[in-house]
Amino acid sequence: MWKIGIKPGKPLAFGSVTTDGKECAFIGLPGNPVSAFVTFVTLVRPFVLRLSGVDKVLPKSYLLRADYDWPRPDGRREFLRALTNDAGGVELFPSQGSGVLSSCVQADGLVDNLPGKAVARGDLVRFIPFSELLN
Repeated sequence: MWKIGIKPGKPLAFGSVTTDGKECAFIGLPGNPVSAFVTFVTLVRPFVLRLSGVDKVLPKSYLLRADYDWPRPDGRREFLRALTNDAGGVELFPSQGSGVLSSCVQADGLVDNLPGKAVARGDLVRFIPFSELLN
């Protein structure tokens, strides 16, 4: 697998190689820090957990109120760095660029936004806390 429809998250390489008759999986993460982080927590970590015998690999997510507008969605599934607020909603980290590693350090989790889905303030969005992705 080479191309995947998530943002941030490309390019991602996933496949297998055979050496001395034994098959071994390999994963190549993207070069941008946020892309590497997002692909690791959403794809690689669940894969490694399953290889380790863990049954429940998908993180818990919560429907929270969007305290932001996202009027120009991408054609890919987007994982947006977000902060929860005291009012029970979620706000986007100001910069969503794939090279802005501080967005992962300062955010509380990811909003899982489906391909082509615009979000208006007040809509419910799926929020995945980092505590679920990194625990």
